[in-house]
Amino acid sequence: MDKIDIVEELEKIRARNAEVSSTTVLKTDSLRVVLMALKAGAKLHEHHADGRLLLQVLEGEIEFDAENARSRLGAGMLASIEAFVPHAVEASIDTVLLLTIAWRPAEQAKAGSHRDVGYE
Repeated sequence: MDKIDIVEELEKIRARNAEVSSTTVLKTDSLRVVLMALKAGAKLHEHHADGRLLLQVLEGEIEFDAENARSRLGAGMLASIEAFVPHAVEASIDTVLLLTIAWRPAEQAKAGSHRDVGYE
């Protein structure tokens, strides 16, 4: 069993005092979980994830652009999109996200880069 202390991990990434800071808290062959802190006004320019993406807002509020729509998501809200769907994020206020990316192991080998994310 994997156990992750999200509060402890969040303290570490907030200590970096960056506009956007993240850490991968769990990584397996078919799953990746990333904790991310964004300062108010920070942007993740359009990019994609190689697997199905589940985005959970733990604190704060974001504008989430995906599938030709803009959604405002606040604390306690979830959004999910299929693999390779272009999307972008802008933090309205200081925000904490938990991102889960899931794929079948065979798909991972065929997947393109999901690291082409521009921070602002």
